[in-house]
Amino acid sequence: MDINRCGLGIKEPVFHLPSDLQGIQEDFYEHGIAFLKDCDEVKLGQLANQLGEVVRPRNEKTSGTGISNIRYDPSLEGKGYSSEELYFHTDRSGWDLPPRILVSTLKSKSTDGGASMLANTSRILRDIKEQGEDFYKLLTNAKYSSFRSDDGVFVPRPIYDETTGLFRFRFDDGIQLSAAIVIRFPQLFETIYRNSFAVALQQGQGYLLDNHKFLHGRTSFTGTRELLRALVNLPAPKSVVTILFDVDGTLCRSEEMSVDAFYSCLTDVAGKPITHDNTTVSLHGRTDLGLLQDILAFHNVESKTSIAERFLESHPKYLQASLENGFSSIPCPGVKEILEWLALKKENVDSQTLRVGLLTGNSRANALLKIRAAGIETNIFDLSISAFGDTHVDRISLIQDSMKKQRARDGSNLRESKVIIVGDTPLDIECAKKAGCAVVAVASGNYKMDDLVVLEPDHACAKIDECKDYLDSHLNLSVTSVPLNDS
Repeated sequence: MDINRCGLGIKEPVFHLPSDLQGIQEDFYEHGIAFLKDCDEVKLGQLANQLGEVVRPRNEKTSGTGISNIRYDPSLEGKGYSSEELYFHTDRSGWDLPPRILVSTLKSKSTDGGASMLANTSRILRDIKEQGEDFYKLLTNAKYSSFRSDDGVFVPRPIYDETTGLFRFRFDDGIQLSAAIVIRFPQLFETIYRNSFAVALQQGQGYLLDNHKFLHGRTSFTGTRELLRALVNLPAPKSVVTILFDVDGTLCRSEEMSVDAFYSCLTDVAGKPITHDNTTVSLHGRTDLGLLQDILAFHNVESKTSIAERFLESHPKYLQASLENGFSSIPCPGVKEILEWLALKKENVDSQTLRVGLLTGNSRANALLKIRAAGIETNIFDLSISAFGDTHVDRISLIQDSMKKQRARDGSNLRESKVIIVGDTPLDIECAKKAGCAVVAVASGNYKMDDLVVLEPDHACAKIDECKDYLDSHLNLSVTSVPLNDS
């Protein structure tokens, strides 16, 4: 294993403390991997148990913890217990269903070598498809690969199972490949390398990865290297109901603060006066990124990309300044009541999982600032399934982003009729219906009830707490529908 062959180079990732469960889950579900720091055996065990059911390992470090001690020990079987290079692989690849999560921390660092090698199989599969459909079909057919189970029997399994989304691989005596794949193995290995990156972990650092979607390995090393590892099965998913709230006009109103901050920031970064008065682009229902692009085009501003980057970086500071200068954010009628009711529902719903998130044209920082400035608690919102407008040009992309995050968590259990969008604009209704989601329209923003009802939302109300009965019917009703696709 040669880190110089990694097509994505050597990375210096953002690390999370083991106690930052939400941040870890966000990275895991969005990127397939999260990196840890200041993590010891106790913290590793606590984190693993928070995530699901810990798999009892063959060589448990401390009885009952589920933690393996991966170290140089010639008396133990497996390359993981040697100082040799460890090729890209899936842990427990011979199982019917390998553990979903692998979480580890480096207890002691080697004198030299021992870098972690990581590869996202989503990138690998896209690369393989571009090389030809015949190559891709070799990996998705169980005729061409078999993996050794714990009883020593080789069981035919595809490297990539299109039904489950599980990618399994290894390069040792635990796999048998047909001649058709063996001939193309150098091509496969080069593809894996091209889509891999390396990380030089320090003591107390580690990672939590999706063992169904990420391959991992390490370079050879000298000296003593000790890694603590736990394998975790996620709990079986329940039926899920997800409610995604818009922010402006739905949860709170902060028009004057928003306009002041937006145009003040844009004027400064563009170097020319751009104001609400000299701009005819509509603000309602838009994303920050889409709105920004249209306004820059309207004013014939050059260097749009660099100005947009500077704007999105600076905008939260301007919003905070506008708040401090006396502009306010106020809660929409009934918002606190509906969120308190949903918080109780989350605790009491037995048959289904209830998730509450945000679907907003604001950036994450701005959305949370506006909500908190309105005196609304944000703990109820699951940010790992939320979508924000600083990375998407339109609202349909926001919905697709949230769906992708939910699908990563729930797989085929995600059903589109179980996702409810709550918003106050015609765009909210149109995009939700286009995505196949249920939609609640609330006339607490700039549109009247008649403007919203004509678009035939699933439910419409003047105050947001008037939709309790409708939401309750979804929380108590099992609905079957077609799972969402990735488009």
